[in-house]
Amino acid sequence: MRITDGPTRNALHDDAYRYAFRRSLSARLSSVAAVDAVEAVEAVEAVSTGDISERTTLGTDAASRHLQLIAAARASLERYLPPSLPPRIRGNSSLQAALAALPPSERELLLLRYWDSLGAEDAGRAAGEDAGRLPSVLAACVRLMSPPVGSPAAFVVVLESADPALSVTQDELERSRRALPSRPGIGPAAKLAGVASFAPQKEFPDPGRMRDDNQGPVRGGRKLQAIIGAVCLVALVVALATALIPRTEPGPAGELERLYELADVVAVLSASSVEPTLVSNEVRMRQSASVVQIVKGQEEENPLIVDVTGRSTLERPYSRNFFPPHQIMFLTRGQDGILAPIEGEGSVLTLSDLRTPEVTTTAGDPVPMPAELRAAIDGLPEDQLTLATSGQAPGSLDADSIIGIRPDEGRDTQNLPGDLLGTFRGEYEDNDACFTFDFNGRTVLIRWPEGFSAYYRERSDADGDSAADARILTVLNERGYPYVDHNRQTPFIRGFPTGERGACLGQELEVWDIAVAPASTLLFY
Repeated sequence: MRITDGPTRNALHDDAYRYAFRRSLSARLSSVAAVDAVEAVEAVEAVSTGDISERTTLGTDAASRHLQLIAAARASLERYLPPSLPPRIRGNSSLQAALAALPPSERELLLLRYWDSLGAEDAGRAAGEDAGRLPSVLAACVRLMSPPVGSPAAFVVVLESADPALSVTQDELERSRRALPSRPGIGPAAKLAGVASFAPQKEFPDPGRMRDDNQGPVRGGRKLQAIIGAVCLVALVVALATALIPRTEPGPAGELERLYELADVVAVLSASSVEPTLVSNEVRMRQSASVVQIVKGQEEENPLIVDVTGRSTLERPYSRNFFPPHQIMFLTRGQDGILAPIEGEGSVLTLSDLRTPEVTTTAGDPVPMPAELRAAIDGLPEDQLTLATSGQAPGSLDADSIIGIRPDEGRDTQNLPGDLLGTFRGEYEDNDACFTFDFNGRTVLIRWPEGFSAYYRERSDADGDSAADARILTVLNERGYPYVDHNRQTPFIRGFPTGERGACLGQELEVWDIAVAPASTLLFY
């Protein structure tokens, strides 16, 4: 029966969907991989049944087609999931650890055999492993299980009962099938590349020795030769298509989509401490971070404990800034239940702008974000207060006028005598706040750059006044981070007198537009 037959096409889709779901636990990624796999197998059949010799035809043998389907589904899935990443096992940390300890090809051999129901020889070919290694792989897993399961047969029962695809519903499959193109045919070059890129890592064994554990010898070495010929043909077609058809590679935003799908928890975390912790006689670096927002997951712990072993860039560098920008982390839960960033680049980013929001690498390079993730992030404080603003962006006001005493060049402003320091003072009423700057008996009302606001923030030990009120009125800059507090002192401010007057702190005062550098702060220690 040909792929164009509806029931056959749906069955192929469902097999590919379950294969992908077993390795990703993501309905979205599974649907993408299933559609890609069906299109790729259809493309091979379309090529091999055209004006090509019958010797390269795939035929309709179910086993041959299933191997092609698995190859294409894995090729599609590996655009999002690194092959080294083991599948997540719900509710069985011992099985999760046993599978994670295996080399990727041996793990795939095991899963293809007992989750995807391939015969041992077919599983070996698809995994690029010697099928004869299956008993030793099983024995290794038995030894790794704690508590012990007793025997390889008992382990197989545990493994099969943990199959994630057992939870896949018919409704989920039907929703995914709607993404299948209505008319089968040769897909774009990217689809064909998925099939060609998944050639087995080892040579096929002698067809005469091919045997399914339950069904005896597999029929026909000619079938196997046909598969090899078809794959080679597809590789040739792909090479031509790549030269002639522009291909769209997954962009950086697609990488964040992948991380979001993989993560158990996606969190926005604020300034934190990193401490060495002894775990099972091994020193691990544990970070205790305040939670700003849980973007994905159900974590209620605050502060959140994160294992950042081997990630020295996460330790807070020396800085005069009270408030280093928040970090967004894509986290998975380890065997001990502790969250850790996903292995690889990009799983820990700096949330450089809370208002937009925007993210960068820890080195400061911009990282594009998918719109859905950007919309989900909301790290700004609640109950923000309105400030009077000038309509000018930070950095656009080039003003030489100052109020205060400009220190001599190279002099540390923090060591000036108190009588040479001016003071910010603020108050609020309803949803509006105002700030003044007072120096040597002269007080001006400040008008802020566009995008500034205010809020009451919780005091921390860094504020150095534990006896003061628990909260303090704070100005937020255009990126949503604290710029200055009520009662903060500094020797001078730069700005521009507007000629207008306004009221604050019960006084009528001259209004100044304050000159502020982009993304700057006056909160130093």
